[in-house]
Amino acid sequence: MSDWPPLLAVFLALPLTAAVLTPAVCRSSSTRGWAWALVTMLVTSVIGGVLIARVATRGPFSYVVGGWTAPYGIELRFDEFSAAVAIICLLGVLAIVFSRRYAERALQAERIPYYYALLLLNLTGMLGFTVTGDLFNLFVFLEILSLSGYALVAISGEKIAEMAAFKYLVMGAISSLMVLFGTGMLYALTGSLNMADITSRLAGAAQTPLIVALGAMTLGFMVKAALFPLHVWLPDAHAIAPSPVSAILSGLVVKVGIIGMLRLYQIAYGSGAVDLAGLNLVLTWLGALAIVMGAFFAVFQDDIKMMLAYSTISNIGYIVMGLGLASTYSVIGASVHVFNHALIKATLFLGAGALIHQTGKRTLTDLAGIGKAMPFTVAAISIGAISIVGIPPTAGFLCKWYIALGAMQAGHPFFGFALVFGALLIFIYYIRMVNAFYFREPRDRAAVDVQEAPATMLIPVLVLATLCLVMGVLGRLPLTFIEPAVERLLMPVGGG
Repeated sequence: MSDWPPLLAVFLALPLTAAVLTPAVCRSSSTRGWAWALVTMLVTSVIGGVLIARVATRGPFSYVVGGWTAPYGIELRFDEFSAAVAIICLLGVLAIVFSRRYAERALQAERIPYYYALLLLNLTGMLGFTVTGDLFNLFVFLEILSLSGYALVAISGEKIAEMAAFKYLVMGAISSLMVLFGTGMLYALTGSLNMADITSRLAGAAQTPLIVALGAMTLGFMVKAALFPLHVWLPDAHAIAPSPVSAILSGLVVKVGIIGMLRLYQIAYGSGAVDLAGLNLVLTWLGALAIVMGAFFAVFQDDIKMMLAYSTISNIGYIVMGLGLASTYSVIGASVHVFNHALIKATLFLGAGALIHQTGKRTLTDLAGIGKAMPFTVAAISIGAISIVGIPPTAGFLCKWYIALGAMQAGHPFFGFALVFGALLIFIYYIRMVNAFYFREPRDRAAVDVQEAPATMLIPVLVLATLCLVMGVLGRLPLTFIEPAVERLLMPVGGG
């Protein structure tokens, strides 16, 4: 184990403690609640930066809570995949900045401290899920982020929000039970919950219970990721939630299912105890289906946030198809898309939130001609749109290029065509959006006679749009972490 100081534990304890204290510290002032949450995430981000620098220079490291080693202790593990905390911290900070003026109008004053408390809890759950080294705490952090996510969807108190949150809760509870069932099965097979320990003990395990365990956990994680046709909870939840929450849910929370899958792959490939070829084939087909169906449904949406929600289903398909193809290029492309899609979708959801905040309208029909009144916001949304299509040199290009190369590398060029067909559908519905904003005459001129969004809302949108361009030019930056992690992941099965 590493002699690295307990900074990894502080990294999780800080936002968790701040979340618990938020209602008490900030109940009399929404501004104080905003500042409290922002400072907490800024400090957490600095610690995350130190941890990422450490893994970049010295490789993966661990911290054992209380000094109890596996299989009895709680291990926090920071490897290259854990560098995903960078995007969690970045979007967390920007979503909180955006919330300053947005929450004051969208939420009742007495709910605002609880909004920030739930945001911090949700971010803590994702950070913990990314760095935990054992399966039980993986489940615990999964529950923290899930329960806080349900509450955030419903926090406006509107009937439609409560219905969306209930649907999300029901599907989330089913997926959590599947993950818990699989965790219990693996414990029964190995006598350990530590992931590294499980990997070393699985060799020679009985195949049937092992396949059932991995299958249950995969199903649970795919529900969390909203993979088609397990996506039914996502459109309403993402469209109805407050826009900063939509950005977090679409950019980050659905990726928890993907990170969970990567952890399962580390166990399965590392142990060599089970052949995942059949599972990978199923995931590849489901991913291809999700790409097409998500984009198809998005084409017919007039509600801008509903369109973005279906776009998320399509893009989760790209990631899952990349994992299922299981070639070096495809897994690299899928892993990069986890990062880049978070940037892009946060740009789009926060941009949409700014439009809705200023106009009170949310359909393309009602927002026609808004480009002249809010040029910076609409420009940022347009950058996000061309980026999600995958047009070079934006952030969306590199990951889809790698997945297409991976399809060829895996000997399945058909799935490369599915990727291109999906991109064409995505191009159609984003062209509809850009056309409405810039080139259609307003249906109601009074509705678009508005000013640009306040600085605290506009700046996060512009920062994210700029990053969509920067990460297209500096596309190899995330590969610094992802390439060695993928090579190590696939090495036991002849990849890398």
